[in-house]
Amino acid sequence: MEQWGPLVSAVAGVWGQAEGQLDEAVLRVLEEELVAGLRAYDGACAAAAGEAPVTPETFDAVDSAARAVEASLRARPPLGAWFNREFDRLVEGRERFGPVAAPTYWTSYLRSLLVPVMYATDRAYEVSGAGAVTYGSSRGELSYGRATVSVPDERPAGTAGKPRWWRLQFRPDPGRDVLLGAIEPSGRDTFAEQVRAQLDDGADREALVFVHGFNVAFADAARQAAQIAYDLNFTGVVLLYSWASKGRLLDYPADGDAVRRAVPYFQDFLRTLLTRTGVREVHIVAHSMGNRLLTEGLASLDTEALLEGSGRLGHVVFAAPDVDRDVFADLLPSVLRQARTCTLYVSDRDRALSAAQKLSDFPRAGQSGTSVIVAPGLDTIDVTELGTDLLGHSYVGNHMSVLGDLYGLFRHGHAPAERYGLARTPHPDGDYWSFAPQK
Repeated sequence: MEQWGPLVSAVAGVWGQAEGQLDEAVLRVLEEELVAGLRAYDGACAAAAGEAPVTPETFDAVDSAARAVEASLRARPPLGAWFNREFDRLVEGRERFGPVAAPTYWTSYLRSLLVPVMYATDRAYEVSGAGAVTYGSSRGELSYGRATVSVPDERPAGTAGKPRWWRLQFRPDPGRDVLLGAIEPSGRDTFAEQVRAQLDDGADREALVFVHGFNVAFADAARQAAQIAYDLNFTGVVLLYSWASKGRLLDYPADGDAVRRAVPYFQDFLRTLLTRTGVREVHIVAHSMGNRLLTEGLASLDTEALLEGSGRLGHVVFAAPDVDRDVFADLLPSVLRQARTCTLYVSDRDRALSAAQKLSDFPRAGQSGTSVIVAPGLDTIDVTELGTDLLGHSYVGNHMSVLGDLYGLFRHGHAPAERYGLARTPHPDGDYWSFAPQK
């Protein structure tokens, strides 16, 4: 308990100054309450350190003891404010978002940044018993809104985090996990006004749209969008298009139908974004099956023919696309014509795409090896040697080398020849780029 002595004294002093000359008995009650809580916390931590693995009961004991100390402070309002200030002071200078400062409308809260993710979705919305809006797997009409995502300061880049029962993590931790907060639906006009207001607050009038893949719930998609934008130090408007994925592993055919159904809705969303918000340039990152929505949507939507003064497509990124290889190659020219750059990330160790190939009988655009797609105007990046996650499929958001490569593209506009770790690889259709083997 020795390490807690100065804290207990400081807390008593702060409360005493705020409340005037308090009776010593009242202060003694506070000190005893804090000492008891901190002793319980120390004991629970010591028990957890001695267990392998940690049991749920021990985890709950640590969590409950910490919350009891916090509750004791917050029950006395001056101390609650002091508690917040002390946490802000402790994390000052340790913010991982950088090197460019976060937008002013990203609110700092304790040990995290609250990132507004503007969204469009063709999922049907649901209202819980408490009146909160959520989006499930049912199909709906196109709707818009804003979701707030909390991204912790001390979270390692490339991780989103959420409670995992196999890690004995049963509750979300705002200091560790990327969490979805409030969801605020709106109409198209309000959505456009909110995006415009965020663009007015920035310098470059840029937007980044994330399109998720197969087997992804709305909450996870919003978290991914915020995490990727945060890790890329993107300072423009963050947006999500979420189509009605079932969010279940065995619903692959149903998701394929859902993403095809979403094409006209996605096009409507892009028209709104490009013509009604004052955006200068829109960047898009699509993952996995979401690339079907992106390629089919842009193939029949000529963004260059929109009204004068409309925004234009900037960097378009096809990450591990679960798209028929030949279909992708046929649709690619219409996308290349509209975007400033197009980047394709592929891998020969993508187990998810290998399974998709077996289901469909044809190679996927996100596979490399003998089926790798190389085309003029397309920057193909082979990540096979990176040694990514178990399935080798989600590297766009969780591998530091890929995030670093995207940073060079989005922040500096560097071509592959100017980015770190890429080697030119000859191909009959022209050169592509490969990451060097990881040591």
